[in-house]
Formats: sequence, structure tokens, C-alpha cells
Amino acid sequence: MSEKVRVGYMGIPLSNSEHMAKEFSEKFGIRDRELVALMSAKNVVKALVSGEIDYGVLATMNRFAGTVLETRSALKDRYDIEKIDSMWTPIHHCVFTLNRDVEVTKIVSHVQALLQSENNLKKLYPDAVWEECEDTAYAAEMLSKGLLPEGSAAVCRKEAGEFYNLHLANENVEDNEGNMTLFSFVRMKQSDPSL
Repeated sequence: MSEKVRVGYMGIPLSNSEHMAKEFSEKFGIRDRELVALMSAKNVVKALVSGEIDYGVLATMNRFAGTVLETRSALKDRYDIEKIDSMWTPIHHCVFTLNRDVEVTKIVSHVQALLQSENNLKKLYPDAVWEECEDTAYAAEMLSKGLLPEGSAAVCRKEAGEFYNLHLANENVEDNEGNMTLFSFVRMKQSDPSL
């Protein structure tokens, strides 16, 4: 019986990176797989180097917010990691609250989601403070578990907010209709180029 192919990704389940881990796996015919949530680009690189995962999925660039600095930093001076493929995917962000009556005073999400939705978030919630966290889906999870202060809202994928039974306050808050992020599928460099 063959071992499952381990595909690591930034974020947690229901994140954009998990979605892309599934997309890359399908594209490359990796059916017997284990998706490994690693929260950050740094953790994906670390897991690749240690052999804990076979492949990694990293967000590298957004069409409007630019380079994903977290990934660039994680790959700095890593000449032993190779990119096998890249894919653009549409990214849509939603604002979720615990319930309908919340007066939003704090918005929590990954820095990329905040940057991609900056103008709309400022219009919708002009007095709210922003707080960065490691992942969009993690913001939804923390909100659902009561780990964020009262008045908090999470910016995440619609699927994540719905999974955690949160209230959808605003849908598609990204500033640009054509919001897209480029994801890379990476692995350790192979000594045999035929692999």
C-alpha cells in the first residue's frame, strides 16, 4: 500500500490556500493525498526542507495588492526549492460577524485580505481598527470560538464563515472585481531531472 502524498499549504482548512492545494493536486493527478494545514509560508518551507511534506502551496502575488511578502521572505535564499507550476485564482472576501446586530469596531484577517479590500472596508466600517492574523479562515475560527473581542468581524472566504455559522454582513468586499492571486506549487529540487 503506497503512502499518501502530503501537500502542505499556508493557512487552515477553508482558506484560499487549501482550495488551491486541492486544485494543484487534481491538476497533477494526486488523488491519494493528505492536505497538511501549516498556517504560514515559513512553516510550508520548513516542512518541505524537513521532508514532512512532499509538495507545498504558496500564495505569491496578488493582482492588486502585489507581492505576498510573507512568501517572498520564506523563500529568500532557498535555492533548493523549485516551482513546478503556478495558477491564478479569483479571490472573493466576505465580512462575517457573530450575529446580525454586531456594531463592528475591529476587523480581523490576513494582511493580504485587508489590503485587497482596503477601500471598501474603510467605507463600510470607517471607525473600525484592523488587526492582522495568520490566515483568513483562522480569523473566522477565532471569531466563532469567542477568541476575539466583542465587536469583531472576520474577513474570509464565504465557505469559511458559513462553516463556522457566522453572520454574513457583507459579501465580495474586495476592491477590484477581478481580484486574483497567483499560487505556486513547489517541492524540493530533484537530483534526477526526469522526476
